[in-house]
Amino acid sequence: MKDPWNPETDELKHWAYDENAKWPTQDFDLSIADLSLADSILNYGSDHNCPKKDFFVKCAYLIIGDAVRTEFNTESLNEVNVFLNNILYTNDSSFIILYERGKNLIANPEKFDYDLWCLGGFVDLDKNTS
Repeated sequence: MKDPWNPETDELKHWAYDENAKWPTQDFDLSIADLSLADSILNYGSDHNCPKKDFFVKCAYLIIGDAVRTEFNTESLNEVNVFLNNILYTNDSSFIILYERGKNLIANPEKFDYDLWCLGGFVDLDKNTS
């Protein structure tokens, strides 16, 4: 990956499906958790054949959590709602749970928990309870 802070689509796909690929850079999740990469996040995060599926689901949580945390300074409420609505098209159980949690968080921002939303806590929790 030439520039992990701005990966090209084919580079990101190659990394996503290579289970032995190393983490490209510290805070790589921060470079990917961006709505400009929403299609890739949803595609790879809903593909049970993708070895890094959980990483992309965590990025989706990070997008929504950070938007709410910053009172929609990182991403607008409208953009987050569009993203949430697109999540429904994945028909993936991890994303459906995220959709429900995201709508609840938007309605109740005081319930924001940094570890759960921005550090992958929900994905880890869900994995340990299934």
